[in-house]
Amino acid sequence: MFTSERKCCRMNNILVEGERNRRFFSLKVNCGVCGRKVGWYRFQLANKDWICQQCFKACGFTSSTPIMSKTVEEGKRLPGQDGASLQLGENFYPNKKVGNYLEIDEENQLWREMGRRIYRYTDIVDFELLEDGTSVVKGGLGRAIVGGALLGGVGAGVGGVTGSRKSTGICEMLSIKITVKDRMNPTVYLNFIQMPTKKKSVIYKNAYTFAQECLATLQLICSSVQTAEQDRQKELSEVDEVIKYKKIA
Repeated sequence: MFTSERKCCRMNNILVEGERNRRFFSLKVNCGVCGRKVGWYRFQLANKDWICQQCFKACGFTSSTPIMSKTVEEGKRLPGQDGASLQLGENFYPNKKVGNYLEIDEENQLWREMGRRIYRYTDIVDFELLEDGTSVVKGGLGRAIVGGALLGGVGAGVGGVTGSRKSTGICEMLSIKITVKDRMNPTVYLNFIQMPTKKKSVIYKNAYTFAQECLATLQLICSSVQTAEQDRQKELSEVDEVIKYKKIA
């Protein structure tokens, strides 16, 4: 009696394992996040669901992410999961990173806050460094960075920030606010410090160094957009001149 029951249990386990293998090696699988059909380039989530390579990247997942503990619902809630970002994610190959804050794809002119929504270079309107709610440095499209020391050593940067106002010796919040062309979510925040931190500490100096690098990177992005627009306008102007000359001739 017990032998028969054991055999039945064993057969059930074999059938269940066979079904799992069939699903694992099947090419007829849909991504649980975007719904698209996927081939071999996919990753298994919790509850036997799958996520495609594009959504995997758009969600900010990496090889170190415990992907089999993630659910479809978690993937859909992530900021990078909208149609525009998913489409951009198919061509997002970052070749530059600033700490755990920014990822840049210089070839395709795309960027994102680490692990979040992907934007084009041209989506940036302006940006500013905020320390304890006070604007310290501003920059953006068509403007130079103003308001404080940006480049130079960490000490020079810190001096530029704290020299113009009373310093308490403690920083409770240090972040960069980026305004983007998105009516639904017009701001992106890069948070460097979110708790009381001594300004003489290594933590503050490291955070400020990363903030400086992010500011410089964002300004370079805006400058490249402005240069490209100027070149385009110059080219259009030259075309107009040729058309006018032909009409006169």
